[in-house]
Formats: sequence, C-alpha cells, structure tokens
Amino acid sequence: MKIAPVKRVISNIFLTSYFYNFYGIDMDKHEMRQKIKYGNAILITIMILIIGAALVAHLVYGITPVIVDGISMKPTLHTGDVAIMYKKPYNNIKIGNVIVYNYYGTLIIHRVIGIYEHNGTECFIIKGDNNPIPDPGYPQYCGYYTINGFTTGGVPYFEIKGVVWTYNGNEPIVIPYIGSFALAIRGTGSDTFLSFGIEI
Repeated sequence: MKIAPVKRVISNIFLTSYFYNFYGIDMDKHEMRQKIKYGNAILITIMILIIGAALVAHLVYGITPVIVDGISMKPTLHTGDVAIMYKKPYNNIKIGNVIVYNYYGTLIIHRVIGIYEHNGTECFIIKGDNNPIPDPGYPQYCGYYTINGFTTGGVPYFEIKGVVWTYNGNEPIVIPYIGSFALAIRGTGSDTFLSFGIEI
C-alpha cells in the first residue's frame, strides 16, 4: 500500500503554513483547520485499514507477527527479529520447519528435527539451531525418542501454535531487530517471543 499521498498532504500543510508565516501573510484559520482535519482523517483511515487487515489475517489465517527473544536460534534468528507465524495443520508440518509451541505456559520458537507417533499422538522433536541438544518436550504425552544420539521427549501436536513463514526452503522471513524496542521495555533473555499482544 502506497502512503506517499499522505506524506504529501502533511508536507503541504506544513509548507503552506511556513510560507504564509515567512512572508508575514496570515493564513485563514478556518482554512488551516480544514487542511489539518483532512490530513488527520487520511491518517486515521489508513491506520484503521491496516489494523483491520491485520485482524482479518489473524482470524482467518492465524497470521501473527512475533518478536524473537533469545540466542537459541542463532544464526537463523536473533533477539529483536520480527517473524510471521501462521496456523498450519499439524499433519502438514515437516522436518526443517520452524515452529512455535507452548511449553508449560512459555511460547518457544525452534525447529522441527524429527516426527514420530506415540500411542496415536503425533509428536515432534524440536531443537534450537544454536542448541547442542533437543528440547525436553512432553514425555508424559509422547514418551521418549532417540535422535542423533540423544533421547528426549517430543512435543504433542496440540501444543504447537503455528509455523513461521519461510523462503528458500526453511529460512524464516524476518524483519531484523525491529522488535528490540519492545524487548527493551519487557526485558530479554528468555528464548521466547512476544506476539504484539495477540492471544495465540
């Protein structure tokens, strides 16, 4: 969506005001108020459209922007990166996908390195790219599974919240470090992420 026209409207308002004041000409106050109202109306309309589109995308497709926090996914993801998560049927999740899952109330963003079934439950072995061992998972639901010399519990399908959008295979699409300000307010270092206040 182009926003250049909005910038031009705002610029015109301020430039016109500057021109009139510089040359000692008093702009009609009513005219000035109308220009400001016009510019504000355009800005508010665009903000409503953006928020509305984001809500529709979230409700229909489960799309949620998330702020990465922690070092466990380096060099793929860094603290402050913003990634996009979307809902995906668990039976379509593949090895190599970067997923978001719930671990006892904490949301984790790591990569799938194994998939297996335990007592009829689809389970996923998850690991951070920068971690030497897989995540502990939920042995009470998924039992134990040995992969790459490590025995660990898997994460059951019902704890998976979504998959991160990727390109070129399984490289996450991110906006680097743009979420750092929000993390500075909340505090960092928990290997989790924020979801911009959207409940997922």
